[in-house]
Amino acid sequence: MPGKARMSSPYPHLFSPLQVGARRLRNRVALPATLTNYGAGNRVTERWIDFLVERAKGGCGLLVSEVIAVDPEALATGAIVTGFDDGNEAGFKRVAREVASAGGVLVGQLWHPGRQQLWHPTKSPRAASAEPDAYSWTVGHVMSVAEVREVIQAYVAAARRLKACGFAGVEIHSAHGYLPQQFLSPWSNSRGDEFGGSLENRARFAAEIATGIREACGREFIVGIKLPGDEGVAGGIDPPEAARVTRHLAGFDVLDYFAYGQGNFSLSLETHVPDLYFRPGHFLEIHKAMRAAAGGVPVMALGRIGTAELAERVVAEGYGDLVGMTRAHIADAAFANKAAAGRAADIRPSVYDNFCWGEVHQGKPLVEFHNPEIGRAGEADWRPTPAGRRKRIAVVGAGPAGLQAAWVAAARGHAVTLFGASVQPGGKLALEATLPGRQEIGKTIAYQRRLAERHGVTFRLGQRASVADLLALAPDAVVLASGARLGWPPGVPVGEGRLVSARDYAAQPDGGEAALLYDHDHTAAVYAVADLMAGRFKRLVLATPRPDFAQAVNYCSAIGVHRRLHRAGVELLAAHQLLGHANGLVRLRNVYSDAETSLAGIERVVYVTPRTADAGLAARLGDVPIHCVGDCRAPRNLMAAIHEGQAVAERL
Repeated sequence: MPGKARMSSPYPHLFSPLQVGARRLRNRVALPATLTNYGAGNRVTERWIDFLVERAKGGCGLLVSEVIAVDPEALATGAIVTGFDDGNEAGFKRVAREVASAGGVLVGQLWHPGRQQLWHPTKSPRAASAEPDAYSWTVGHVMSVAEVREVIQAYVAAARRLKACGFAGVEIHSAHGYLPQQFLSPWSNSRGDEFGGSLENRARFAAEIATGIREACGREFIVGIKLPGDEGVAGGIDPPEAARVTRHLAGFDVLDYFAYGQGNFSLSLETHVPDLYFRPGHFLEIHKAMRAAAGGVPVMALGRIGTAELAERVVAEGYGDLVGMTRAHIADAAFANKAAAGRAADIRPSVYDNFCWGEVHQGKPLVEFHNPEIGRAGEADWRPTPAGRRKRIAVVGAGPAGLQAAWVAAARGHAVTLFGASVQPGGKLALEATLPGRQEIGKTIAYQRRLAERHGVTFRLGQRASVADLLALAPDAVVLASGARLGWPPGVPVGEGRLVSARDYAAQPDGGEAALLYDHDHTAAVYAVADLMAGRFKRLVLATPRPDFAQAVNYCSAIGVHRRLHRAGVELLAAHQLLGHANGLVRLRNVYSDAETSLAGIERVVYVTPRTADAGLAARLGDVPIHCVGDCRAPRNLMAAIHEGQAVAERL
């Protein structure tokens, strides 16, 4: 009984049912539309389906599909599936059937990017007005009134098709700077006809789509809309204007829920997927204001909500009726089931570094660094496969690669001993978690350690493993996860000047008048070191041999990197190679012109350079089978470390 379930739940508000239109949701947990790029040739694939079905099996109440293109010009890439032809009907029917069978309610997100050219050089030329897109600088084709109404009918036709395929409803994507928002916003709409000017005219495009879908699909069909809560640009939609838009659209009595996103494709895109530098639930006050404007229509709150505790507060304290959690569900498909069962500590945490968003933004398939099973059948219930024979396994290195290998191997039934040179596990990732703004990263290590302890891994921390230590265990196999070392800066005489690696500096930071940070890496951790140094030195110069900075950081988070650097007054010196440092004088060379530059008064040079694998033990272990994983195999990123650690453990 619902009442009894609520009383026994540790999160009674989150796991209470909710009426959305004609549908009753089993709980308030929602999966917002999540771009996966799992489509192929604009067709639904097994993995496209499995991503949604596994989250329904994981207990999610309302699931919004990723974007479904409403007309051919909306096809920015082959990974975007079509809703304007019958080629996906079989896939749509299957996903609707399987999501419903798992207890979820599925709505499809209808999408047109308008003037934005995200990936395709010729698609998406339609626009409300002639203003250029802030991201691509594309100037779109300004639609006539007749063309606008053609697009409205394309939305209605796509909704009708999804209803026929068994979807419970649709969500009209009118946020993030896409076509409906281009009409809604005075920042991007300078039309002088019935679709421009006043709020009523600017909202006409979205309103006619919603009313058309309602008339075509009936009252049993959910019609939701995702709107901008704060566009983040001068002259755009701010929270008071968003509230006015909400009240206006609610007055048509055709919408069953409102959801809100932030930003557009200007520099405010940073707020679209708020990373670990934002507060948890950063935009909840906006959602509470929108809920007050919605006139009783349910509101989905979303943005940096990653724990069951915060999600419970969202509902209990009136910030939203539904709780949208995209990245939490990317990390763990079974988020809802685990939370409902009182197993919140078992939820694989999202750390909001936006690595996954960076992959899909480049047109790649969605991946998550510590969820190797993402989008696979069985993901929600995944457990390591029991081993056929129990073995003795030694793992050298207690960083993320070693921790993953250790707990997965132990969960399979092996006897695992894990060696770590530091007294705390985590390796270099643990050091990164001490840097300004990077504390969230430590949740990954804590999660891996809990699993290792649960499955009986023997820890030998604070002990650098020797050959004798390993051979004394008589292991059946050794997993080397010993990481990599930062190399000396290329072109600099070895031992010259007051040079120190970023790792050594982060472990023992100092300060003074002036310092230089040499960036030969471009990952997010480098700029956290810059944040640390900017707070300790009166002058900080950041130099790189590349023509720009943060090239290995996803675009949204890179906006934040540049904002912090500029606000801190860091001097940015691109396209310069470090040549040396002596007597406070730093010498650099422009990589394009070969002109040399000298900077005086630099007390400290900190470098982040290409790494060298630390796999020296492998050659000294004789006939013992050796498996190198992570950086000691080849220096790469966190995803490679964790995925390789798991893959090797599954083969042992």
